[in-house]
Parts: sequence; structure tokens; C-alpha cells
Amino acid sequence: MKTRPLFNLFTAAAIAGFVLALSNPARAADDPEKTTTTTRTGTYSTSKGGSGTTSSVTTRSNGTVDRKGTWTNAAGGTGTVQSQRTWNKSTQTATFNGSATRPNGATTSWQGTAVRTSPGNITAKGTITTANGKQDTFTSTDTKVAPGSWDRNQVITTASGKTIDRSVDTTVADGKGTRTVTTTLPDGQTVTRDASFTQTVSQTTAAAPAAAPSN
Repeated sequence: MKTRPLFNLFTAAAIAGFVLALSNPARAADDPEKTTTTTRTGTYSTSKGGSGTTSSVTTRSNGTVDRKGTWTNAAGGTGTVQSQRTWNKSTQTATFNGSATRPNGATTSWQGTAVRTSPGNITAKGTITTANGKQDTFTSTDTKVAPGSWDRNQVITTASGKTIDRSVDTTVADGKGTRTVTTTLPDGQTVTRDASFTQTVSQTTAAAPAAAPSN
């Protein structure tokens, strides 16, 4: 489909954002007593003339991350994205999965594994199942270039054996962030997606269990 590369720009950004959840130190995500919620709202535009708004809520608790989001394009169509990640602190590895549904109802899903190979470096691999049932594979490397800034390099191999190269640059500081996705298609064409967002972070602590009644 002609719309697939553009839709996969959003899918790539979604996967990138979720894998980068590994970049945050364990802290609240691994503390069974605490839950951290990050709320983001923003806008995006593409080099093909597309634009719209985005919103998402990400919840971290005890080694798990759940994310739910929506986007609305310039024509008023709304899509959804959801993902989950489970982090194993002892092995420095994670499993993740998710899906994104276009305004027309077509759904793309993904799943994979990731490992923190060293501080500031994460590698991941997995599969993407397209709306027409075909399966692509991907590998990626994420590198921390500065506090709050990450670069991702991703290679997707389609079911037909063609390759798509992507770079994703993400920066977050002082409650504001930007993300640029640059995709080079098999025919050499380059497509970009630029996004900016604001975020708020809140943290809650589980209530202590009630004391046993004394006799």
C-alpha cells in the first residue's frame, strides 16, 4: 500500500519510544512501592505534508511499562497505539510488544526483545506484522549521546527481502521533547517525521498494608 511507509514512520517512532523506556534507570520502574506515570501531548508533521496531534500515557511499575496513546491527523482521523514491556533487572533484558491501528482500522503489530549491553547502549530485535499479514523483521541499536538525548539506528527487512533504514533522534529536557524519524526506503527515497511534545511526570507510592489488629 502506498500509505504503508508513512504509517510505518509512526510505528517506528512508537517502537523507538517504547524501547527507550529501558534508558531510564530502574528507580521507580523497579520499586514495587512506586508507580510513575508520564503524560505526553504534542504535534507532528511529515515531509509528505502530513500533520496532526498526539497524546499518550505511560505507566511504569515494578519492572513493567504500559503505554496507551492516540493520534489525530489533519483530516480528523484518529488512530491508536498501545504497548507493553517487561524488564528483567538481573539479566538487563526486556521483552516488548505492541500494536498501532490506523484511522481506517488497519492494524500493525510488533514484538521483540532488548538488552542493555552497557550503560547508554541498548540493542533490540523483533518482528513487525503488517495489516496485510506479512511479517517484517527489525534490528536496532540505541545510543545515549547526552543526558536526555538518544539516537536509534534501525534496519527493517521486509517480507520480500527489501531493506528500510531508519534513524530516530529523541531529546527530552525540562518537560519538553522532540523526535525526528528519518526513513530511507528501498528505492532510496527519504521520508521524515518531526514531532514535538510536552510531558508531565507524576509518582505515587502504594499505601502501606494495614497493621494486624492486636489482641
